[in-house]
Amino acid sequence: MDLGTCNVAAVVVDNESDPKYTILEIMAPDQPGLVRVLSWVLNGMQVRVHHGLLETNAEGMARDKLWVTDFRNRKLKNSSAESLGARLEDFMIMCGPSEAENQTSWVCGGIEVSNEANPDFTQVIIRGEPTSHKPGYLLDLATALTSIGVSIQEAIIQGGADVPDPQLAIADRGYDFKTSGRVFKFLLKGPAGGKMTADTVASLIFTLRLLEGKGTMPTVAPNMDALLKLGDKCRN
Repeated sequence: MDLGTCNVAAVVVDNESDPKYTILEIMAPDQPGLVRVLSWVLNGMQVRVHHGLLETNAEGMARDKLWVTDFRNRKLKNSSAESLGARLEDFMIMCGPSEAENQTSWVCGGIEVSNEANPDFTQVIIRGEPTSHKPGYLLDLATALTSIGVSIQEAIIQGGADVPDPQLAIADRGYDFKTSGRVFKFLLKGPAGGKMTADTVASLIFTLRLLEGKGTMPTVAPNMDALLKLGDKCRN
């Protein structure tokens, strides 16, 4: 069963209305960790928030309005403001569970979450890494898991086809370790104990998706100079 609908944030950049600030208006379905991701992108792109209104309406939509500058308190250039808006839309993609009341499994890309596979805990399988030779990805994963309040009960990591113990063979037949990297399997306990709720699963997948295809730690976003050099490639 798939994850359901993925929602992209609507970002409006206004570089005309205020003489001192670039104004950002962001609309997105409210999601655990939404403000953290917003702050992460802004900080990584050297943008400072001077004023802000962050609200969530009765329908569960977050509406944020921010007055920002660069780290030197200068209004953003038009090119930088446009790139910032595009970057926010790239990162602020929220995949949420479908509305099926009895859904017990979710798949989003290389992330598979199941409340059926184990009688006591939630099973999470992550196939592949952003870069197969990137050091520190296990730390990234552990940080992502603990950031939403879940605890790891068991884990298996398979880094190649030849395993020293049969229990380590969790990858699908024919899986390409050289190209894709390791496979991780976790049994997790939810914040309240027992299996994770659908809301916690949505938060977990939202957080793990930030790690997919990114070559930096999840608290550091690419800087503005690198983004401007990449141009449209950043939107792929």
